[in-house]
Amino acid sequence: MIPNFLFIGPDKTGSSWMYSILKQHPQCFVPQCKDIYFFDRYYNRGLEWYFSFFKEADPSHLAVGELSHDYLFSEEVAKRIKADLPNVKLMTCLRHPVERTFSHYLFMIRSGRTQEPFEVALKNYPELINNSLYYKHLSEYLKYFSRDQLKILLFQDLKSSPKQFAKQIFDYLDVPFIETLNYEQEVLGASRPRVFMLAQLAKSGANIARDLGLATLVGQVKQSNITKILYTPFKAGEKPRMAANTATELLDIFREDTLQIQALLETDLSSWLTCKQ
Repeated sequence: MIPNFLFIGPDKTGSSWMYSILKQHPQCFVPQCKDIYFFDRYYNRGLEWYFSFFKEADPSHLAVGELSHDYLFSEEVAKRIKADLPNVKLMTCLRHPVERTFSHYLFMIRSGRTQEPFEVALKNYPELINNSLYYKHLSEYLKYFSRDQLKILLFQDLKSSPKQFAKQIFDYLDVPFIETLNYEQEVLGASRPRVFMLAQLAKSGANIARDLGLATLVGQVKQSNITKILYTPFKAGEKPRMAANTATELLDIFREDTLQIQALLETDLSSWLTCKQ
């Protein structure tokens, strides 16, 4: 069994929720570890290593695949996927770009990557903005894949109706919708590290484990209760907020890309041209 679908990103658009739902479905198979990062970080390990993550899949699994949220950001990755999995079904999920950028920043705090104010982080971490330029990246994929090979989901649909959002996924993957899955679960809500240096250590340890080929172990740890020890939800008034002028500046940065995505989808995304505070 080799993958017949991939979620390619971006991050902070519900991939952990999707992973959990796919894992619950008896006719879907996803590996123990979300984010294998094969086509970007570990391509030199070869297809045999990659396919070993799917060795437990069997013919009852009609949809076999993985979710790695950084694949979207590299044309080289698109070329590799096309060469190795030419008929694969691709999925992406797009979120209001300003909201995604700020959520990304909050996750960087959680992961021990920064304690800087949002405005400073925007200057020091270009990925915060780059990862929200959806058309820029999707247009590279569409050089290699037909439009019907790319399912573009919207995060706002997940928030408004998780069941219908899941049905879109299952229909695309040609597996039946199951009414009784846990669609209302919340995965990875915003939180902060209990001890910043421990969060840094955990992140570094996870990266080292992946580099050593222990991605499955990383997945097992992330799904354990250890996360409750390392992280805690923000208390009232503790969660960082975005300044109104910063939101306005980001809307200007994302405007042209948003209009291009709107044209591609032929869907009204005018709500992405404003930002609630």
